[in-house]
Amino acid sequence: MEFFEEPEGGWTDEAARRDERAPAAERTVRQGEPAAREPSAETRAADTPDENEGVVEPGTSSAAPRGAGSPGVVTLWQLARKRGFVRPDDPREGDVRVSWEALEGFPEAHPHLVAGERVLYELGAADSGNEEGGPRHAVRVRPAQRRQRGVVEEYSFGHGYGMIACEDGTRYFLHRSNVLSGAFADFDRGDEVFFVVEENGPRRGPQPLAMQVKLGDPRPLLYRFGQFPYDLNQWVTALAEKACEERWDYMHERAGDGGPHPILLHYLQTTFERLVSERRDGRPTIVEGTGDGGQPYALFDTGLVDSLRKPIYALFKEHHAREDPRRWWWHGFFTEDEGPMRDVDELPVPADYLGDPSLLVISPSEVERMRIDTRHILVEHIDRFPARLRSDPELARKVFEGEIHELPARIRRNYRLAVPQYYRRDIQLLLPLCLGGAAGRADLALVVERTATGARRAGTIVGIDYAYEQARVVARPEAGWLGQAWLTPTQL
Repeated sequence: MEFFEEPEGGWTDEAARRDERAPAAERTVRQGEPAAREPSAETRAADTPDENEGVVEPGTSSAAPRGAGSPGVVTLWQLARKRGFVRPDDPREGDVRVSWEALEGFPEAHPHLVAGERVLYELGAADSGNEEGGPRHAVRVRPAQRRQRGVVEEYSFGHGYGMIACEDGTRYFLHRSNVLSGAFADFDRGDEVFFVVEENGPRRGPQPLAMQVKLGDPRPLLYRFGQFPYDLNQWVTALAEKACEERWDYMHERAGDGGPHPILLHYLQTTFERLVSERRDGRPTIVEGTGDGGQPYALFDTGLVDSLRKPIYALFKEHHAREDPRRWWWHGFFTEDEGPMRDVDELPVPADYLGDPSLLVISPSEVERMRIDTRHILVEHIDRFPARLRSDPELARKVFEGEIHELPARIRRNYRLAVPQYYRRDIQLLLPLCLGGAAGRADLALVVERTATGARRAGTIVGIDYAYEQARVVARPEAGWLGQAWLTPTQL
């Protein structure tokens, strides 16, 4: 095994490592889409000011034009709840509360704010002179800078860069370091983005750099496809009760987080992303049709089964709300022999993760040769180690390297120790790290990926809850180090 420390910054492939496997609460929306409908396009158009009003030209000062509002920076935006906070540039002023209804002049298909985004805000009359008490409320929020629209032409998540194409043929270099904080540092080809072009700004070769990049619609693909009840109990809990009995809640480092059945919600969102990807490749993973009554429908296989081992499908009916651009609304979860499914002529196929079986196993020799990013693991994420090791970095290093040294022999005795996970459209492997913090089970999982050259590389570590959540997308881990870590002693 080769231990190494990757350099920070730079444009080289070596330095462009995968970003951290953030907790799911930070990666995905933990609520369904609100049932309340947004104002119609006609209403928003009538209320939208002239595009030049309140917009700062590139290259000029960020000070607000007269009458445009006060400048500030978004510190928090809750995508599901459509609200957040802005911190004024004036340090004498307190934070300002912002709701979706106050947004004006934002060109995205799904108007929203992102942490780090500069805006111009106006306070209501009752809040203008309020210097005491809680946050004040903005009645109008506009972009502080003019933004260019483009479409992602290509993007490599592993390298962290790609290209944006605009309608006039201009191409801009996209790097994840220029994505606004809080935005997903991952893009699919065809994603609509908005960004700032700085006059005489930096360039990457012949292409100018896209700065302050923001996704046009940052919602998970599942929520872009169809509308769901805001209350997760109405659909996520309903699926948990319909499927074979299974634990869908965190039980270790994230116990109590994420609302009802957070692992199941993550499973559904990630499975749908996989289905969309496979549909682009020609597999019938999402089927659309028309029932006997002429009503359009859509459905996909959830990958789960009921107590009789019958596949469970998500069924959608056509969305007739003019105010919502999505075509579909969720109708329910059904097996093929239940009433609403009788009009369905063709059933979709489930997601497939077995296209390359070699990705699902790792040999002892591969473990011996794999490269390990020790700086990322032992310095940047020492906080994930057991408490007794966090306070003694040198001891943590010795224990970690000792455990790594034992892995080839453990894999040789039981190849099933390597548990596959699905992350960012790639199959990776999870290997157990028993660091002495938890009696009888692994403390952490070592994440191993295969590079473009076919070599194995261990880039980070994750907690057991997160490891199980990612592994459950591919298959339910059986009793083993991850299964045993998940189960309570009475369930073993």
